[in-house]
Amino acid sequence: MRCPYCGRNSERASYCTNCGRDLRTPPSQQPAAVQPPPYQQAPQRYPPPAQYQQQPDNLPPLGYPTSAPRQQLPSQQPRQVPPPQPYSSPTAPPQPQSRRVGQQEAPVPVPPPAPEPPLPFPPHTVEQLHALEQGAPTFNILDTTTDGKRKKTVRIAYPKSVAWQQVATLLKAFKEQQETQFETIIIQGYLPQDPGGFTFTNGQLIFDRNVRLGGQTLNRYQIDTGNGLAIDSVRIVLSE
Repeated sequence: MRCPYCGRNSERASYCTNCGRDLRTPPSQQPAAVQPPPYQQAPQRYPPPAQYQQQPDNLPPLGYPTSAPRQQLPSQQPRQVPPPQPYSSPTAPPQPQSRRVGQQEAPVPVPPPAPEPPLPFPPHTVEQLHALEQGAPTFNILDTTTDGKRKKTVRIAYPKSVAWQQVATLLKAFKEQQETQFETIIIQGYLPQDPGGFTFTNGQLIFDRNVRLGGQTLNRYQIDTGNGLAIDSVRIVLSE
């Protein structure tokens, strides 16, 4: 069945599924829809204008001083500052300029050249080794220790010298301290300013008696200059 109000098809329905009208009652018998009255805007009300309030007559007119002007005390009168007087500085005598007299520096003493060895150094034979003894400087014996049987150690102190003089001093001390009862004799050199070092600082000589080299029995000299580890240290090993 077609709805007579909206024209939509609503089959077998008592009310239209689109507009909701009753389809059982003809359109002429439907009650008219009540429409709300048109909206009327309420008139705006404004507050009444403020009335002018007249000032009382007892107030003084504008610009009239309310109190008498304050008189300035004599102590508050501005002082008159006299004009500045020109400053006259007394003429001071010029200070004498100090002259720096350059002091002539003392010449740096040039150390004497190192003594040359009497023979080519390092020596290649025992004879050349013994020939160096004549250039040995003076030394002092610090102490002597032995193990009672085979080894003897002598510590000496002497000034710092070149390599060949160290060898000559150690060799001279060995000849003075050697004893046939000891198979090993060690002469250790120290600088006078450091005589208590743990190891030698001014050369060392080790003499071994009756050393077997292959099928021979020889005496061997092993000599180190300096502390034995410096780059300019010299090692000499000779046998007789």
